[in-house]
This record gives sequence, structure tokens and C-alpha cells, in this order.
Amino acid sequence: MSRLIESVLLPGLVAWHQSLPACVDERRAVELARRLVGPTGAGVRELLCDHYAGHGSLHRLFTGLVEPAARRLGDLWAVDDCSEAEVTIGLCRLLSELRQLDGCCTRVAGHAGRAALVVPLPGEPHMLGAALDAESLWQAGWLPQSEYPETDAALQSIVAARHFDVLCVSLSPSFRRSHRLERLAQTIVRARAVSRNPNLVVVVSGRAFHDDRAAARRVGADGSSRWASRLEFLH
Repeated sequence: MSRLIESVLLPGLVAWHQSLPACVDERRAVELARRLVGPTGAGVRELLCDHYAGHGSLHRLFTGLVEPAARRLGDLWAVDDCSEAEVTIGLCRLLSELRQLDGCCTRVAGHAGRAALVVPLPGEPHMLGAALDAESLWQAGWLPQSEYPETDAALQSIVAARHFDVLCVSLSPSFRRSHRLERLAQTIVRARAVSRNPNLVVVVSGRAFHDDRAAARRVGADGSSRWASRLEFLH
């Protein structure tokens, strides 16, 4: 498994992330989160465009602003400054605005035919992490297939239908979802059992794995992704 990760997965991802990770702009992330839960979402696009223009890559936009803003949404909910519904609406607004930036980045050559299945954990309503994982993989030269299965059985059917090199499963980028980690571990076991690829690599993402880097191993994954930026494989 380690040889597969080193020889197949890492090279293309390194090419995609040649630059150093962006420094988090905490002040702007807080401002973006508050605009996302505002009545109209006014000013969200301006903040995203300004940050993108200043850094020149979606990678730096994701790591420096989008990811921390999503966590700030969860923090606002934790102190009763917004409702869970407002967090969900805010994440939908964020994804909608990010889609306006489609086509800004050049796709990295390589990994022809390498397939990745990208899904949220069945039952996870926050889809932003899965969408951005798919975008990052596509730009890294992969062939991501995005699906939104409602049950584990539906996910198993997708996994069993074709050969995938990687399965990416996401939890909420805003909430820790600690109570869903045991369920995720079972989902991973079942997916591996039906996979056509005996060396299927499983990558997990979401706030739970940002806040606790050991959580990926505990659920039986091979590594974790900072859902919006780079795949970090834990050895």
C-alpha cells in the first residue's frame, strides 16, 4: 500500500501543489463567514475574488480563506450566533460563488485513467467538501467521479461497479461530526469489501480530520485531505 501511495498518488499531487501552503487569513475568514450567514450573502464574491486575485491559485484560495471560513461557520453555530440551517445555507452560497471561478486554473497533465470516487458520507448534508475534493483531484490530472449516495448500500453499489484507485469520503467542513466517525469506519470496511481494487486507497476529509490528525487512522483510512487543498497521506 505504501508503494502505491508513493509511486502512483503522490507525484501528481505534488505537481499540483508545488507552492507552499497559503497562510490562513483569519480576519478575512471571519468576515467571509459572517457574510455567508447574512440575509443576502452580500460581499461574498468580492472577498473570494480579491483573495484569488492576490494569490493567483485556487489552492491558495482554498487553504487560506475557504477552509478556515467554513470552520468559522461552525464556530458561529457553536456560540449560537447562527443556526445549523444558516450554516448549511452559507456553505451552499460558498460553493455557488466558487463555481464562478471555474476554468481559472490549468489542469496538470498526468494520471491518465486514474479514477477517484468522491462522495460525502451517506447522510452528510454538507456537500462542499466533496465538491472541492473533486475539483482539486480534477486539476491534479485525475478522473474524479462525484456521487451523492443516500445509503451505504448505494455507495457499495457504486464502488463495486467499476475499478477505482481512490475513494474520497467527506464529512462536514464546518462541524466536527465526532459522533459519525464510528459509522464512517464501518462504511470504509464495507467499501473495501466490495471494491474491484484490492489495493483501494481511502482518503477522508472534513473538520473532524483537520482538528484531529489521528482520526483518519482510527476510521481505517489511508490518509486525510484538508478537503479543499491537498491530500496529506499519514504514514
